[in-house]
Parts: sequence; C-alpha cells; structure tokens
Amino acid sequence: MSKFSKNPSIRSLAFIDGETRSLERRIDLPIVDNTEFREALVARIESVTKEVIEQICSGRLPQVSYSWSQNSVDNQTFEENDESQAVEEFEQTTQDTDRNEKRTVIDFARSRSKDKLALMMTVMAAAHRLLITNSTITRRSLYYHLKNEKTLNLAPEQKHVDLTVNHVANLLNCAPWELNLLSTSKGLAAGDLTLTLIDNRIIDCTVPGGALIPHIASNVISARTKAKMALIVEKDSAFQKLLEEDCTKLLNCILITGKGYPDVATRMLVKLLADKMALPVYAIVDADPFGVDIMCVYRFGSANLFKEKESLACPNVRWLGIRPSELVALGVNTVPLSESDLSKLIAIEGRPYINEAFLGELRIMRMGKAEIENVSSFSRKFLSATYLPCKIMGGDYI
Repeated sequence: MSKFSKNPSIRSLAFIDGETRSLERRIDLPIVDNTEFREALVARIESVTKEVIEQICSGRLPQVSYSWSQNSVDNQTFEENDESQAVEEFEQTTQDTDRNEKRTVIDFARSRSKDKLALMMTVMAAAHRLLITNSTITRRSLYYHLKNEKTLNLAPEQKHVDLTVNHVANLLNCAPWELNLLSTSKGLAAGDLTLTLIDNRIIDCTVPGGALIPHIASNVISARTKAKMALIVEKDSAFQKLLEEDCTKLLNCILITGKGYPDVATRMLVKLLADKMALPVYAIVDADPFGVDIMCVYRFGSANLFKEKESLACPNVRWLGIRPSELVALGVNTVPLSESDLSKLIAIEGRPYINEAFLGELRIMRMGKAEIENVSSFSRKFLSATYLPCKIMGGDYI
C-alpha cells in the first residue's frame, strides 16, 4: 500500500549563511516492500477473470459489479475532477438506502455496456502483467497501445481509459495508481525543493520554469526544502507570471500548479509538504466557481477519488485569494457568470463541507467573476510583493 501510512523520519537542520539563518526541513520516507499487496491484487484480478470465464462457459453473458458509498458523491459534481475526467452514467445502478451505498453493474447483455466490460477486462489484463513484473506504464501509453484494428473501438478517447482505470480500481477495491497504470504527470513545482526518487534520480525544483512533479507514492524516498510555505496556483499562466516576479524568493515559498484540476501526483506532493514537512499551504485561484472547485479538490478531495481521500485530500490548504469579497476594494471589474458557472456554483454551495465563510464568498460571486490576471495587472510584482505577502501576514484567508 502507500508508504504514506508509515511514519517517516523528519530532520530539521540549521545552516548559517552569512547573517541569515535558514532552517532546512528534510524528510526521509521508508522504502516499502509491496510484494504481498501486489500478489493479493493479482489474485483479485484472477478471481474476477475466473468468474467471468465461468459465466461464459455456463452459457451466460458476463457481468461484473461493485458497491460504492453514496456519501462520497452527495451534492458533488463529477465533471473535470482528477485529470479532467468526466464520469459517465452507468447502465445499471441500484441504491441501498440503509447502508448509504450504490451498486454498479456492468452487464455484457446491455448494448452500451459491452465495450465498457471489454475495456475493463483489457485494463485488468494490463494491470495483471504490470503487477507481476512490478513495473509501471502511463495510461497514455495504454491508450496508444489500444489504437489498433482490434481494440480501437474500446477507447475512442483518452478519457475512456482514465475512467475505466477508476472503474477497475473500484471493482478491485484499490486505489487507481495501485494498478501501476499511472497518469501522465502534468503538475509543476518551483522553488527550494529537492526530491530524491527510489532510483536515485534527483528532482531539483529550482530549474527555470519549474520541475515536472513525479509520481509520489512508492517513488519518492526523501525531500528537503528551506522554504517557509507552499503556494498552490490554479493555472500555469499565473504560475509562470509569479516565477517571472521571483515569487519563490520574495516569499521563500514553493510554487505548485496542477494546471487546472490537479492530477494525483500534484495532490500527493501538496499533502506531503503539508502533513510530513509541516509547511503551511495557501491557494490562489480565479474568483470564479471553477477556481473555487479546484481549490476544493486540493483541500477536501474529489468525487472521483473519494475513497482515496486520506491519501490525497489536504485539509490544511487555505484559500488565500482571489476572493470575491475583495474585488471591489481592489477595483477589479467583474464579468457575469455563465450558465456553466452558475451550475457549478450551485453544486458547490450544496456540498456538506461548505461552511458559512465559503457561502459568504459564493453569494458575492453570484454578482460576477474575475481572474488572477485581473489583479496581477495592476503593477509589476503586485501579486508577489504586495497582494500575497499582505494577505499571508494579515492571516486573511479561509
């Protein structure tokens, strides 16, 4: 399982650099032998496969089913969470109100489920090989592997593979990344942060433009930083703008972006910095419903991967800005919400974790939205030198 369940050793080392004393945080994560877990997961795949074969041999059309908690998705939308995956409707879903569970059945007898079940079996076959050899590939690689004459119709788009990996993980009761089918990294980290991987590769996040965030679970064995905080930035354009303003040095921070809705690796890095390295984590997003939704994915988790909330959600993330309540004082012109914006806002308002402070901001947001760029354009380095430090020092966050 994930090594985050272990207690890593943490060391703080003080260095004297002239008259400046900077504290380095270092965390060493134990290398976990996952042989037993991989063997158990291989056995589960073989058990499901055997059941499907037995159904076919007995003259029945095969089907697979699994249960999932209704509480995990109450009042949440599935759109665009976790690598921009949209969740499609299943062919047959039943609800157990007593146990707050829903049961999904993928039935080959239903015309729309045939390709779904075939793709699930294909994904399980790929995972079976990877688990036995203890190797990994990206979901993107699997998608291109399926673009041949025999399997082209199973996955017309990348999202079909992404969705199916999640379905198979639910069926096998594991986390999607434990199938060794990994998302293609897209998140970036910049600033004083060095990660050491299990193969002894070094990821130096001081490189120009930021470093690509690697897969964290069972891969990173140590991390060190002298930064005082981490700052999540919603999108790459704002991330690059802050880098140009030398924000990492001005605030002594680690900048992180998932380039929109974050992938698993980005969320795991944020959680590592907050939980294991004890860094305060702030988020700056657009003052619109989708910006708030992205911040909520980091902080509260997402519907697609709710079962993996403990490994991914980071409740220490604080909403620093851009907040609707400050737009008038900043002199920012807003634009009306679109129908899509309003739909997203209503969905967020209904979520159980939304408190009164969030609701107050969302009510103001109904009057109009704005982007980070609307604030950063006031003057050179306004975000890094004025807006962000004033908000942080003043404790002006939710």
